[in-house]
Amino acid sequence: MTLSFKSVECETVIPAVTRHCPQEIIDRYAVASLDYHPIHINPEWKKRHPNLPGGESTIVHGQMTLGFIATAIADWSYASGGQIRKLQAKYFRPVKVNDTVTAGGKVKEKHFHGPGKDYVVLDVYAKNQHGEEVAAGTAEVLLP
Repeated sequence: MTLSFKSVECETVIPAVTRHCPQEIIDRYAVASLDYHPIHINPEWKKRHPNLPGGESTIVHGQMTLGFIATAIADWSYASGGQIRKLQAKYFRPVKVNDTVTAGGKVKEKHFHGPGKDYVVLDVYAKNQHGEEVAAGTAEVLLP
């Protein structure tokens, strides 16, 4: 079945994506984002600064976590012509090196504005391997 605004109901759960976060992936993200802060890429520096987020562990870039959420939305909607209109999230705890993050969401609202303008609002989240929420927020997705 093709995803459409008409076919989606409130409480529809979008398929989650899971990503492992080894130091190599964090380092690659640093290059892509031009964010070379040692809190992300220098394990020795981080061990000398345990009072910063993540304790003695380097941490994933916040935008990388948001990217995992965006991937879950895109995997669910893009093949049918969906578009992310807005995505916002709040970070609750750092994602540490070697954590595994699962991101997903659920349809919270439907907004009828006519063909090409109808959109849904999702409650979105990212959780670590312990089930602790590391980020949560909302997204607006245009659906055909």
